[in-house]
Amino acid sequence: MISLSQLIENTLNRLKKLDEYFISKGYKPCILFSGGKDSLVVLDLCYQHYGNDMYVCYIHIPGNTHEECDRYVFDIVDKYGFSNRNFIYLKQTDKLKVRGKEIEPDFFVYAIEYGLPIYAKMRWCLRIFKLMPLMKLPCNFILISGEKQSDSIWRFKYIEKLKNNVVPDLILAKDQYYKHYNLKLIYDWKTDHVLEYVKKRKLKLNPLYRTINHSGNCMLCPGRLSSIDRILNDLRKNEIYYPYWYNKIIQFFKEFMKKHREMTKCNLPCSKCPYMRNRNRYIFAKKIGIVLELLNENSILKYLTK
Repeated sequence: MISLSQLIENTLNRLKKLDEYFISKGYKPCILFSGGKDSLVVLDLCYQHYGNDMYVCYIHIPGNTHEECDRYVFDIVDKYGFSNRNFIYLKQTDKLKVRGKEIEPDFFVYAIEYGLPIYAKMRWCLRIFKLMPLMKLPCNFILISGEKQSDSIWRFKYIEKLKNNVVPDLILAKDQYYKHYNLKLIYDWKTDHVLEYVKKRKLKLNPLYRTINHSGNCMLCPGRLSSIDRILNDLRKNEIYYPYWYNKIIQFFKEFMKKHREMTKCNLPCSKCPYMRNRNRYIFAKKIGIVLELLNENSILKYLTK
């Protein structure tokens, strides 16, 4: 496996190439900092290269971002010395339209009306709550993010398609939703490399990693609904540490299933459902329904101690 020192050298060389092809022509580097460990590493690497001569952008997801994530981001931005001039806080504030009616720009409200975003294939959460706010940034900003090929098979395939797409040795994305180039700076890093770098540089991780094992930028993410066991495990952590979020997610699950049953006209218990996936954008209904059946109005803690 490639050493961390070699990875760091390769990554800093990418920033030099970015300077040659873009920064020298008037583009401004803007780090997309989510409060997660990957974007923290990207922020630190770029800070070593650019100092404060760059921008940092944070996107709050209405209704779905933990308040501790916001506090952590503000703390890190202050620690690195970014002023109001080069720190950008974005949030979707426009009313959203679903089937002819306007709703508040809230992740959970939209998900009840439209269905959870199908992971990788129809990520409306990315488009509506991240890409649309990013459209407010100047066109000459080049976004730098922390996606890694090792994150998922979908991301691996996506990044493979981007190789040598714009500039050799730089993984740059620019699709129909973007008006900005997006550089995947640490695409070839593994999670172990990220954690080793954090330890080596003595960086302060988001405290939510100690409790719920993720940044809390998206408290309910379709990528974390991959199995019933994982859903139960996430619920357990939230009930122990953040009862407000536990109750909010459980209530959403109930409303989600009520909407699903109205649309499908189905009263069959989800544990008896013959279909693994529903075809009407509610592909998570079976797993969520089974979780609610298992809990049966009890807390996850009571369920786990049976």
